[in-house]
Amino acid sequence: MAEREFGSLLRELRADARMTIEELSEASGVSVRAIGDMERGKVSSPQRRTAEALADGLKLAVQDRERFLAAVKTRPRAGALAQLPADLPVFTGRRAELREALALLDRQGQEAQAVVIGAIGGMAGVGKTALALHWAHRIADLYPDGQLWVDLRGFDRGGQVLDPGQVLGGFLRALGVADSRIPAGTDDRAALFRSKLSGRRVLVVLDNARDSEQVRPLLPATAGCLAIVTSRNQLTGLAATHGARTLTLDVWTTEEAKEALARRLGADRVAAEPEATAQILELCGHLPLAVAVVAARAAARPSFALTDVAAELREAHGTLDAFHTLDGVDPRAVFSWSYQALSPAAARLFRLLGLHPGPDLTLSAAASLVALPPRRVRVLLDECSAAHLVTEHAPGRWRLHDLLRAYAAESAEEHDGPTECRQAFHRFVDHLLHSAHAADQVINPVVSTPIEPAPPRPGAVVEVFHNREQAAAWAARELRVVWAAQQQAEILGGFDSHLWQLAWTTVDAFSGHVWSLGGESLAFLIRAAEAVRRDPGGARYASAVVGWVAIQEHQLGRSQEAKARLEALLRAPDSPARSLDQARIHHDLGWLHGALGEYDDALRHSLAALSLYHEVGNLPGRARELASVAWYHALLGHYDEAVTYGEQAIARLAEQHMAAAEASAWDTLGYVHHHRKDHLQAVACYRRSLDLYRHTGRPALEAEVLEHLGDAHHAMGAASAAGSAWQQALDLLIPLDHSSADRLRVKLSTVAAIG
Repeated sequence: MAEREFGSLLRELRADARMTIEELSEASGVSVRAIGDMERGKVSSPQRRTAEALADGLKLAVQDRERFLAAVKTRPRAGALAQLPADLPVFTGRRAELREALALLDRQGQEAQAVVIGAIGGMAGVGKTALALHWAHRIADLYPDGQLWVDLRGFDRGGQVLDPGQVLGGFLRALGVADSRIPAGTDDRAALFRSKLSGRRVLVVLDNARDSEQVRPLLPATAGCLAIVTSRNQLTGLAATHGARTLTLDVWTTEEAKEALARRLGADRVAAEPEATAQILELCGHLPLAVAVVAARAAARPSFALTDVAAELREAHGTLDAFHTLDGVDPRAVFSWSYQALSPAAARLFRLLGLHPGPDLTLSAAASLVALPPRRVRVLLDECSAAHLVTEHAPGRWRLHDLLRAYAAESAEEHDGPTECRQAFHRFVDHLLHSAHAADQVINPVVSTPIEPAPPRPGAVVEVFHNREQAAAWAARELRVVWAAQQQAEILGGFDSHLWQLAWTTVDAFSGHVWSLGGESLAFLIRAAEAVRRDPGGARYASAVVGWVAIQEHQLGRSQEAKARLEALLRAPDSPARSLDQARIHHDLGWLHGALGEYDDALRHSLAALSLYHEVGNLPGRARELASVAWYHALLGHYDEAVTYGEQAIARLAEQHMAAAEASAWDTLGYVHHHRKDHLQAVACYRRSLDLYRHTGRPALEAEVLEHLGDAHHAMGAASAAGSAWQQALDLLIPLDHSSADRLRVKLSTVAAIG
């Protein structure tokens, strides 16, 4: 069969399959340009794997497949270089990244005068070299003059970074240049290298580059050549000066990680224990290196259940102890090569970032850990990000992979010592507490029992908020960080005031988010309740914190436990703050009875709280309780009393600038007018309530009023307005995973049915 017949056969079979070149490329993973070159006879002897991929994409019958593969004849050009290391036998996933990489070749065909440079970046252990080699093997047949490959040792554990001149000497020898003709200087060697590649189609793979400066002399200048570069650093300079197309690798997706584990351990073993498999992948953080190490350990112990492997990883969670092998593969060593390349200041920042509990952090949090100005820390974060040790996954928010966090924390303990680590964490929780307190003061300028945290330590950066929207947005973003920090502070010990004060400011500033998160919220509040009892300065706040625990217990269906907890507090011994404590407890018992539909008992406790707040002269508490009394009267059908108490509450709450409580009182008046069939007045009250809630950062309560507004519109026959209000409410509740969302969906379906 003549050399051009392979291309003719490919074109014939593609036509029979009624596929365009683009469709075959999508089905086979072979680039559009490569297929075109084969059909035109420019590439007559593709690699066997390429032909097999095309046969798979064409879905050839057995006879056609045999005929097609028989047409492939391996005829490497005489003297062609073949320096590529072997492809990874268990290469997994990266389909999207491979498509993107192969698309570079199609652009090379459109830009005939250009040398294409593909720069693959990503954190240590993410699989940059594996992808580069797999890509290179896939396209090697497009470069008949051969492939050059070198490990530049940019992050070698011994610090022996290869000099570009030394690399060029090796390349020139491979290209047939005698030692006596190789120039001494790097620039002269680079010029000769480019000259030797002139008129050739060569693939150059530069693995593990330190930076753009190391790479530049090694790049071909001949159209038709391709350079693939991998580095842990972002090669932005290469993109700017040489037009390199950058490809940044993230960790594997869940499906890719599962596929990799199955290829190493066997599909049956993985399928037999799906829960253990999921736990293993999560504890590995989907990092290819970690998955490979754990798979190797599991493969060496075939009698062990994957449940045992997962348990071993859980036991070592927060460390790297479970991620090493006897033959020396250890993520610590791999991570250290990137870490050691940092400047001293950036290295210190990276170490102390390991003390942050996650899931992500702000510039102010990072600055607090290292006690440096935020502007300086931004530069250091950029350095760590360029080394792929941290990722700015959203504007102004950075995160570390779990295993990198563990490595950073270990390094901090070893290098900085326990005293400095504790001081850094103390600055961080001071930043968090005082920022949350500042947000709370903006969102709720007046509260019945304000707290006064101890001054922050020098170096702690406190956020500044100019309006409620800013404060509420920060509060919503930081909730998970607050919870993780509180948990870590409890483990470290000695942070009792932070434990309960974080909860205090959180319940005030993050209200709607806190109550929506079930068991996590309860654990958070219980830690606070235990800490406030231990803290000598927490006595006057203890009953309120315990009340929050009871509220969350009710939310989780443990209402009797909640009631018993609060009633036990009422029977506690007298204290200097006893009347105020009792007022709070009666308020919480009123709320609990109201939530259970026991409105008479709710009203009784609320009136008792109102009397006690009046007795101790607590104006914010009295104003808030007037609104509660109005609500329970409304629920009992005492509409005149509800209006009387409600109007008093609104006046006093407005005086106290208690916007959230005032919004609740307007909601109560809306309820009364709605049930009196005065729907226009109800709509007006609900809108006033809504205006106030929208400035307090309480999406769950805002959604509740929107639902009431929709109910009033619906009662008036205004189906469109009702649907609009209910949809807005649903949009607010979906991100909170709120239980009321289903009820709103039902209401919206009735409006849709009418429409």
